[in-house]
Amino acid sequence: MIAWPTTTLDHLDIQTEAAKAHRQGCISPETLEAIRTAHPAKLYMPNPITRVGLFILTTIVVAFSTGFLLLLTITSDSMSAIRAMLIIASLLCIGALEFAISQKGSYRSGINESLLWSAVGLLCTGIFLESHNTSGSTVALVVFGLTVLGTLRYADMASAAVAYLSFLLLIFWQAMLIPHSTPVLPFLLMALSLAAYLITTRLVKRTALRHYADCLTLLRILSLITLYMAGNYFVVREVTNTMFMLELQPGQGIPGGWLFWILTVIIPPLYIFLGVRKKDAVLLRTGIILIAMIVFTVRYYHSVMPLETAMVIGGLVLTGGAWALIRYLHTPKNGFTYAASDEPGMADRLKVESLIIAQTFTPGSRPTDTHTTNFGGGSGGGGGASGDF
Repeated sequence: MIAWPTTTLDHLDIQTEAAKAHRQGCISPETLEAIRTAHPAKLYMPNPITRVGLFILTTIVVAFSTGFLLLLTITSDSMSAIRAMLIIASLLCIGALEFAISQKGSYRSGINESLLWSAVGLLCTGIFLESHNTSGSTVALVVFGLTVLGTLRYADMASAAVAYLSFLLLIFWQAMLIPHSTPVLPFLLMALSLAAYLITTRLVKRTALRHYADCLTLLRILSLITLYMAGNYFVVREVTNTMFMLELQPGQGIPGGWLFWILTVIIPPLYIFLGVRKKDAVLLRTGIILIAMIVFTVRYYHSVMPLETAMVIGGLVLTGGAWALIRYLHTPKNGFTYAASDEPGMADRLKVESLIIAQTFTPGSRPTDTHTTNFGGGSGGGGGASGDF
């Protein structure tokens, strides 16, 4: 189902692991080059800067091409003609994407993402053009179907994220149609998020789905975030107040608010605890990030001190905690270490330092000044005034 040959993607994974072993000093440069020669991966993968540029350029080309196709319908007053042109433009984007993959080996190059999302956007626009009575469930269902196909075919992480969120939105709109379902909606979304996390955690370990590992990891992170957000007091109160027009007054709580306060405070520390216990970086980092949401929620409804004081105290606590953790993990303990990761950072991949040096110390042409006196070439002799100076 995936667009690239699985053998080529396996070779890319082997090269990635070999490069990691080389950075760790486990293999020599000659061995690394031999591995790359034995496992070639003929894929076009530009650096991040080029990738962004290709994404923007491809999007511009798609926009101009779609505009040209729409000009062909300028003499027609029928919306069906415009809809047909949008769908044709979408199919052309898919065709161009398949050509770029099969003939040029384009892989996460910026071209792929631009063509894929242009195709999805044009197709959705063509389907729902002038569909004023379309329900939210229908839109979510169509988007879910298209993004699932995009994920399966191109292993696109953004497609996986949109597919997951549109699925939750679809369930939300359907549950809204059930009478008296409002009190259970947060718990329904929490249950779906938990199920999604458990399923993706199991699937990411399957060898057959190894080429979708990035998509599944992103889904794990999103499911943990939606699990927390569905039980966060601020989210539940404000969404309920807005959607159901409860007209809650400042300081007025919601039914069962104490339970959501407990969930708000307890879930991120639980993530951190489970992350440390299972040595799971996804759980650990997500929990640390969501600690900020606890602080925001508590402060939004209960301001116990001025903002400046709270920021200073928070900074001191974080600095002290980081210092203590660095000292504790200076010697690796229980699988955790302060040692730098062997994965190349974004700055390494962009070669930022080399770019700065090259731009700073590039020799330029020497300026010519007509008013500069050029010395030399004179001659003189004798004691008189004769001679050339």
